[in-house]
Amino acid sequence: MNNPKPLISILLPVHNSEKYLSECLNSLLNQSYKNIEIVAIDDKSSDKSYRILNQYRKKDKRLRVYKNVKRYGIAVTLNRLLKKTKGSYIAFMDTNDISSPNRIKKQFRFLIDNPGIVAVGSQCTFINENDKKIGKSDFPLYHDLIASSPLHGISLQFETVLINKMILPKDVLRFNTNSKPFVYSDLFMKLLPFGKFANMDDFLHYHRNDPKIYLSDVKRNIISLAKLWLRSSSLYDFQPPLRTFFSTVIKPA
Repeated sequence: MNNPKPLISILLPVHNSEKYLSECLNSLLNQSYKNIEIVAIDDKSSDKSYRILNQYRKKDKRLRVYKNVKRYGIAVTLNRLLKKTKGSYIAFMDTNDISSPNRIKKQFRFLIDNPGIVAVGSQCTFINENDKKIGKSDFPLYHDLIASSPLHGISLQFETVLINKMILPKDVLRFNTNSKPFVYSDLFMKLLPFGKFANMDDFLHYHRNDPKIYLSDVKRNIISLAKLWLRSSSLYDFQPPLRTFFSTVIKPA
């Protein structure tokens, strides 16, 4: 008898997301991989986000909805989401985004076929507020290039990532509340000792952001980036050459 497909948990932090939330939820609930749970926490929204979440929850029990009693911010909300997950695999999602119907299925198959990979992302299409295509990603596919500078929107789009939780120690998946604005990068550096990273060549995600913003964000937060590198080098066994880690910032235009 075949084992049932494992449960995959999709984390959805929500704050004032009413404009695109329905489109986001539809893309998740219509995934071709059906054994999913979508765990959403509303971080004290002042719009109709929580109402929309509950409307969808009534229609599909795979969506579980919670609400923060006050505004905690992204890192605390993500940690609260992690505590509520039941799945063996963890995926992330942005409420402004849209995932293709086969995203979870293809990434799960990739992890099964590549047991040494702890986290896999995908390429993404960048869209504007009117769903118009404004760019496409060209993220590196292989671990060495990704791990030398695991930065959001530069080597990985973290909202596209699926993590194999089964090969991680119990307490590794935790976001550092002092790592803003590199909340996701900090977490992924913690995963490096436990497996390799990869990006699929497939375009499985629509991300509602201008791709040019990421490099400018890194340059604007260069001091925070330096602190991240120092902390990660000492705490997470993350030791790429300093020049390699900062190559996206210091390379000539």
